[in-house]
Amino acid sequence: MKHFILSLLCLAFAEGLLRVPLSSRKSIHEELRRRGVLEDLLKHRQFSANDVYSENLINQYDMSYFGQIGVGTPPQNFYVHFDTGSTTLWINSIYCKSDACTHHPLYNPQKSSTYYSYGQKFSITYGTGSLTGVLAYDTVSMGELTVTNQKIGLSVTEPGSHFARPLHDGIMGLAFKPDQQTIVDTMIQEGLIEEPVFAFYLSRNSEKGSEAVFGGTDPAHYQGEIQWVPVQQDSHWQLVFDGFEVNHESTGWCDSGCSAIVDTGTSLLEAPPQYADQLLSQLGAYQDNSGQYLFDCSVASSGPTLTFIMNGAHLHLPPSAYVLQDSDGNCWSGIKHSSSQYRDGLPYWILGDVFLRQFYSVFDQGNGRVGFAQLA
Repeated sequence: MKHFILSLLCLAFAEGLLRVPLSSRKSIHEELRRRGVLEDLLKHRQFSANDVYSENLINQYDMSYFGQIGVGTPPQNFYVHFDTGSTTLWINSIYCKSDACTHHPLYNPQKSSTYYSYGQKFSITYGTGSLTGVLAYDTVSMGELTVTNQKIGLSVTEPGSHFARPLHDGIMGLAFKPDQQTIVDTMIQEGLIEEPVFAFYLSRNSEKGSEAVFGGTDPAHYQGEIQWVPVQQDSHWQLVFDGFEVNHESTGWCDSGCSAIVDTGTSLLEAPPQYADQLLSQLGAYQDNSGQYLFDCSVASSGPTLTFIMNGAHLHLPPSAYVLQDSDGNCWSGIKHSSSQYRDGLPYWILGDVFLRQFYSVFDQGNGRVGFAQLA
């Protein structure tokens, strides 16, 4: 899980979409400066139909995508990460005394007329970071889209430093787990969206224009047909794909199937650890003294193409997608080892932002599938 940002203002109807255009609010750097964390961020960069709500995302260094939501009545604003790899919507709260919480605005339930709680406790452990807290219910707003009675986790402890990083006031889980009452499930239950679908366009090279859409898709961001792949019910958008090629030659690694989750909360493309080193070597990567994989920057234009074969479709990832260049002109790998060799007996991948930036990505809860389309 890494991070996300949405800049919200008012809704406008155009081409069948209810859109949230970029606002003239303070820039992201001004907001960071106001919080007194700009210097720390620059030092520790991390890597259609009616009733469709879209939100513009701000891309931070191609590694972090945050979004602003309002919680409570009147709204208290927070920057959260929209994460298809987890289920819980949680935010920093006044109950939290951990050092990580001192870097963020804190939700105060006493200032919301729509807050209520039964005092149920929760705990979450992510790939990076963990927390404990108490569950509550309140109104959540994104632009003029208002979701009532949404289950929200209020942090009590946030050990370590991961959640102390700037503009990480919480996480909005969007996994395909209806019994967990994600915010999309609440939107569906409250009849707020036309279709049980949401989609992402993630910009690259820190460009503006990244967008999340609830209730359908935005045809302005893709062309051609959406290639659909079924996912496992009640999962973190887990699918099985049928083959993996390097430079249009089969590796044989996925001939019997590979398992993967489609995760907006992971910055990189994560490959099964039993294959990752071999793959990186084939692509021309080399390790520095700390063990991090780097590339000669020329690989971005001359390296092999990666191909994922999904439900008969060939989805191509060019070298410019997996060779990442920082502001100092260094090129490093957008591919790393996944957390485990296998899931459900198949080699395990995580299709993070390095993969998702190459496609328009659609999450269809109604039909239990994800879709990928060529960018416009």
